[in-house]
Amino acid sequence: MKKFLFIYASVFSLIWIGNGIYAFITDKPSSGVILGFGIAFSIVIFVASWFSSWLMGHYKKVDTMAKEIIQKKVKNN
Repeated sequence: MKKFLFIYASVFSLIWIGNGIYAFITDKPSSGVILGFGIAFSIVIFVASWFSSWLMGHYKKVDTMAKEIIQKKVKNN
């Protein structure tokens, strides 16, 4: 899942930054805004991908601990 998220983020970042660079090279109106948005979008999507992976890793640990606690309670009753 982690690999998919980063490939997904890379593709969209490449599209947005490429679009901004193209607009800048061809001297389109608001090319700086488009390039800036592309860079900001890339940063946000990579941070969101990393946070999602981190959160899922911690969720799995908590889920495992909860299952162990529940199994101990069932055995004691």
